[in-house]
Amino acid sequence: MIKNIVFDLGQVLINFQPEAYLQGLFPEHPQIDVLQKAVFGSPEWLMLDRGVIDQREAEIRLANQHPQFKQEIKAAFADWFNMLTPIEENVALLPDLKERGYGLYVISNFHAEAFAYIKERYAWFKVFDGMVISYEHQVLKPEPRIYSLLLESFQLVAAECLFIDDGPANVEGARRAGMEAILCHSPDQLHRDLKRKL
Repeated sequence: MIKNIVFDLGQVLINFQPEAYLQGLFPEHPQIDVLQKAVFGSPEWLMLDRGVIDQREAEIRLANQHPQFKQEIKAAFADWFNMLTPIEENVALLPDLKERGYGLYVISNFHAEAFAYIKERYAWFKVFDGMVISYEHQVLKPEPRIYSLLLESFQLVAAECLFIDDGPANVEGARRAGMEAILCHSPDQLHRDLKRKL
């Protein structure tokens, strides 16, 4: 029996579409795909999520690695928080689930500055009973430790948790930890799957 719903943030509750963001920032740029991979697909991006470097250090490292994109990297880092907007159809699920008595939790790969921005900006974060954010623990999904941290920190039973994420590897990690899981493709699909599971 499911008693707790565990949400990812990016592309589940918060929009995170870096390629579209870069296209909006540099509409005439001929190498958006290369730039996207250089910044948002970089080892430094994962290091930010893991909490072992900060955003300024990441920017310096990436500018040194890709001097041809130095100005673009600076501009991208200056403004990227603006793409972190709520996926309103999914956020709208939270109060209803809370009213129905489910515990609400978060496991997400996020780095410090960006998480501080969204947590302060969006009041609905107050509905959660607990969160495990990667940078705070230096651990990333789908590493097993991040799932066990949630279970241990909030005394949850894995079989009573339903985990929602847009990444297949992260969903599989939750299942290996003993949780039920839904791979989120779209709000409509998520709403249908939740009705079926709950």
